[in-house]
Amino acid sequence: MKQKVLTYTMVVTALAATAAAAELTLQLAGNDPIVQQTRTYQCDSHAAAIGLPAENFKVQYVNGAGNSLAVLPINGKSLIFSNVISGSGARYAARQYIWWEAGARGVTLYSDSLSGKNQTACQEVKEK
Repeated sequence: MKQKVLTYTMVVTALAATAAAAELTLQLAGNDPIVQQTRTYQCDSHAAAIGLPAENFKVQYVNGAGNSLAVLPINGKSLIFSNVISGSGARYAARQYIWWEAGARGVTLYSDSLSGKNQTACQEVKEK
């Protein structure tokens, strides 16, 4: 049985003004459509200490072919998070970071490294 291969190309950019864009192409087997969404967030005063921008920032979500990814600007670079099992909400992991969308509880970025555990609470900013 031959599976259809979906090719999805996304442009990944760090949100710094001087950052150059990089193109990433993923070939995913399956028939599901690939859906991309971009949302804007603002986090509390702990955001910069954990690596997020202090001002509003965009998160790119890519879903399809059994995969769910989130691309966040961490320390001036685009870090790709992959969806992992969660008891509630959508939880994404990359390196020492967890980006957790927990519905009414909001969105939290956790970092657990040798320097200690940190977190910042974030809210989606609705575009006008």
